[in-house]
Amino acid sequence: MTDSIYVPDRNIVIQGVDGHNELVSLEFDKTKKLLIKTEKGEKSEIKLEEMPLFLKLFFFTADKTSPETLDVSAKSISGALHAAGINTEVSTVSASEADGSAVLAIGKEKRFAEANVIELSKESLRPAVLKIGDETYIFSDYHRSQLPLAFPGNIKFFKKGVLQGEWIFLRDEYKQK
Repeated sequence: MTDSIYVPDRNIVIQGVDGHNELVSLEFDKTKKLLIKTEKGEKSEIKLEEMPLFLKLFFFTADKTSPETLDVSAKSISGALHAAGINTEVSTVSASEADGSAVLAIGKEKRFAEANVIELSKESLRPAVLKIGDETYIFSDYHRSQLPLAFPGNIKFFKKGVLQGEWIFLRDEYKQK
């Protein structure tokens, strides 16, 4: 099973731009459990336990040479989802609120129920949408993302349905010139 799940290397570096074409860099050191975010030329350090939930979905401390750490990371992410008000005990097959694609909606008992939810793509089981209260994060373009394609190429942030920001992490061949 762990062979089918992407377990990142010790240091993960993702670079892209925001919606205003300003540099965004995320560098995660699994050993130190520390994320260094560079945005608008300013660096900030974020400890794993203080990391926003939408980033915890992608930056975790599991080690591919030690399968038990995958279980620890999964429990940590599940706990973070639960703490954010997502009932991880219930799920349903549904259509994504973002684009209508088939998803597994964790946090909903029925398709049209209003709830805090994480939607996983039915095809890849990667996060597609994270909705908590009036905040929504849409993850897309994994196939165009920086290699090894385990991080979204595009993350959009909405509050009360209004676009607040966007991060774009596309490979060179997909960047608009």
